[in-house]
Amino acid sequence: MIQRIYEREQLQGLPCGVESGKLLALFEAYGGGYEFCRFFRQFGSGEAFLAALDGSFVIAAADNADFVELAQFLSVHGFTELFCSENAGEGLKPFLCTDFQRVRLMEYSGTKQGTLPPDISPSEAWKIIGSRFEIPFEPWYLDISHRVRHGVSHCFSDGKAALVLQHDINGEILLSQVSVLRQFEGMGYAGGLVRAVSAALPGRVQVICEDRLVEFYKKCGFCPVAVKCVCAA
Repeated sequence: MIQRIYEREQLQGLPCGVESGKLLALFEAYGGGYEFCRFFRQFGSGEAFLAALDGSFVIAAADNADFVELAQFLSVHGFTELFCSENAGEGLKPFLCTDFQRVRLMEYSGTKQGTLPPDISPSEAWKIIGSRFEIPFEPWYLDISHRVRHGVSHCFSDGKAALVLQHDINGEILLSQVSVLRQFEGMGYAGGLVRAVSAALPGRVQVICEDRLVEFYKKCGFCPVAVKCVCAA
């Protein structure tokens, strides 16, 4: 049985993992009362937690989750994107008509020291991020600026490169959207910014990346720690 949940207390029992961090970050930013950002919990024979921001779902599932029921739920409600653990991806794959892509979760293992680069506004960060990522400005800006206002996210830049601290939840930090202006590409600015932010932040700093970026993040002091699954409807 899957029920919608509205209160933070109903999220007790979340399994460990970056999926739970993503889910909690959404709840901290939006709460449980909006129709465009909803939260659900699977009860009964298995257990899982789900968050949906518009059509983008995050699933934090225990190993005993009922993946047949979860797949039916996703099919009925519809989704544009899905992020989950490798185990959940394997469990859902036979029941969803979509392709799952494996991505790497990497964690910073370098020296912890230094000062954070300047914290900038989402609109300033977009000048760099928007030049490299093919994502619409309005939904990106509305989401990131809302997260920043609620203290969930931050944007950092040195004027040449930029990144988003997607969330900092219970000492679990997730970086995303690392970008550099094209005229400075290959000069080490993106890597320098990643290292500076990762070294200055307390807690575990992680990033999710495709295989082609694994070597880049290794040079920044990150090590692969897990495989995750993403898919698009």
